Amino acid sequence: MRGAGEHADRIFQLPDARGRHVGLRFDSGAPENPGLLDGVLATRRAAVWSGVTIENGVSFADLHLWFACFLPGFCKVAADEDTELASERGTWFPFAVVRGDSFAYLAVRPALEGAGVEFGARAYGLHGKQAATAMVEQIQAWDRQARSGPAPTIAFWPTGIRPELSEGTAVLEKTHGQVTISWPTPS
Repeated sequence: MRGAGEHADRIFQLPDARGRHVGLRFDSGAPENPGLLDGVLATRRAAVWSGVTIENGVSFADLHLWFACFLPGFCKVAADEDTELASERGTWFPFAVVRGDSFAYLAVRPALEGAGVEFGARAYGLHGKQAATAMVEQIQAWDRQARSGPAPTIAFWPTGIRPELSEGTAVLEKTHGQVTISWPTPS
């Protein structure tokens, strides 16, 4: 939301060993104790791969919307120049999830004999593999339930009006009401 209904984003700057930062930006659902992420970039990175592939040039624009709906702890990630993440541009996208003392971000690696990529998650933190697994599970759910189907229906409900919700509907609380996003169930 923009304007009067806009949430103030919460941004956490995670320093690396050289004083550069990776930023995590939350529209909502920011961690209660961001101090748990102190030193997270100094931990060994983990990776989990989904088995979900996509050909080059094919849109997956609704995947991050799926994350925002169904992945608690979802946030956007940005990396200062000269960070490890910045040096790997082209192999990751700015979507992440925080789980306690760890975070994972959407990553890709070559697949389909050079004609596409496989989605996965790379993660930092003592429980990075669990954070990456949570993201990968949602990539797989999106692939099964939303990727090939019709577009979701998005609606806004002012405060005081409670819509009837069907299965597959996400509710995002906003300043002046709720946004519902209904993903059609696969047939």
